[in-house]
Amino acid sequence: MYKFIQFLSLMIAAVCLLLTACGGITQSIEEEPLGKTLVITPAIKGNSASLNVGDTLEIQIPTIPTAGFEWEVQNLDTDILLQEGSAVYAEDPGPDSAGGIVTLKFKAVGIGETHLSLLYVNSPSDETPALSMRSFGMPVEVK
Repeated sequence: MYKFIQFLSLMIAAVCLLLTACGGITQSIEEEPLGKTLVITPAIKGNSASLNVGDTLEIQIPTIPTAGFEWEVQNLDTDILLQEGSAVYAEDPGPDSAGGIVTLKFKAVGIGETHLSLLYVNSPSDETPALSMRSFGMPVEVK
């Protein structure tokens, strides 16, 4: 009888330990951030995006680097989209490549419609005004 009680106690402890471990797994799944990432590259016929709050919009623009020029966001409605970090340039490793891809990321933070505008501009100095070489724009809807 004593061995049976000892065995039963051991089984109850094992079941409790197993249930505690499963509860931890469920909790970690619930803590994962929600949202998807939508990757956009410039299209001849234009682009548009429809996101949900929490989604990430990733813009990938083919760029041939020009000294002093960089992609800048113009008039961003930060109640709808927030830029995450700075623009990141990745060189194309191909032997015939002259450029690479600039990636900009934006987080959908509020419901609404906005227009995302990017300009490839130089940094103005006292002697020269800011000049723009290229631009990229698209409507964005966040639900």
